[in-house]
Amino acid sequence: MARKEQQAQVPELVQTKQEWIKSAAYLGAERFEVAGALFSEADDQLLAEGQVKSRLTKYKGGV
Repeated sequence: MARKEQQAQVPELVQTKQEWIKSAAYLGAERFEVAGALFSEADDQLLAEGQVKSRLTKYKGGV
């Protein structure tokens, strides 16, 4: 149970759309894939890592 509490304290990485595109390798993706997954967001929109990974999975055809 202590592990769940420790994991919950780790803040999620939040970056702008442009920063996520530049760090596509961190997500295991190409820049164009991240850009496509986030196409509807403004360039300066802040997005959490979980949101980006979810959208990237959907963009690549996953569920």
